[in-house]
Amino acid sequence: MERQNFDFSTIVTIIRKNIKVFIVVIIASAALAVIFSSSAFLKPRFKSAAVVYPVNIRPYSDESETEQLLQMFQAGSVRDSIIEKFDLYKKYNIEKGTPSSKYYMNLEYNDRVVSSKTSYESVVLEVFDESPDTAKLMADEILIQLNDKIRTFYNKRGLGRSNAFKRQMDYQVAIIDSLQEKIQKLGQEKGLLDYESQTRELVKGYIDAYATGPNSDRTKEMRSWLDDLQSSGSSFQAMQELSARATEQYGILTNKFLDWRAIGYENVSYLDVVVSPDVPDKKAWPVRWLILLLVVAVASLVTLVILAAAKKY
Repeated sequence: MERQNFDFSTIVTIIRKNIKVFIVVIIASAALAVIFSSSAFLKPRFKSAAVVYPVNIRPYSDESETEQLLQMFQAGSVRDSIIEKFDLYKKYNIEKGTPSSKYYMNLEYNDRVVSSKTSYESVVLEVFDESPDTAKLMADEILIQLNDKIRTFYNKRGLGRSNAFKRQMDYQVAIIDSLQEKIQKLGQEKGLLDYESQTRELVKGYIDAYATGPNSDRTKEMRSWLDDLQSSGSSFQAMQELSARATEQYGILTNKFLDWRAIGYENVSYLDVVVSPDVPDKKAWPVRWLILLLVVAVASLVTLVILAAAKKY
């Protein structure tokens, strides 16, 4: 049996020979689409949207501020808080506490609360609800909750880091105090105040005494002082240098402590809202003309396939 090619001309032939069938299908499917897309079957939803930019957010790793903000929009703690505040289990007719109730609640929430990144490095928040007022209130509350969550996160992190630096500062103070105590003790025992200047003066005095009398008591006394200074002076000088470095390190730790402590108590906004949520005056779903077009297209395609299978050409 010769196989017939099913091409565009065949489709045109089928439609031309069965034009009345297609007209009936189109009218019937359009009528059904209009009926079943009405508010009696599909309750309309309204959309309240906001556009925000991240501010005062410190990125991690390779993530940008916008990517980090987008992840925070999808945080479970914000979602759970919104679900509880607006009693969404009751609103969406999901019985709380039953098996899989949380799963279905999350599906419904993710379908109605959508956040996405734009090409301009901002984040768009879209909230859908059957009530335009509720859609706006939910969008407002999500922004408030998110800002509070970010602030809590940074405050907690700042205080944690500042406490860690404070412990290092306390340790550094203990080192400085120990060095200063040893320096003071050695200075009192050996009469050391400034190793370099004292050494310079003793060398000068020893040279003068040696020139006057190499074997004089004065020369021997100066030599004894030089030997004593040499044996203890190097330790004295080393401890002074260590103390100076420890003091410098303490200053660095103090600056870091103050920076993190400021973060721990900062009360700033992390969202720059460029488009605020408003009360929508036009439904966003369902799009009836799109449903009508899809239903008519699918019905016509199914009719075409059936007629082709029945060799109606």
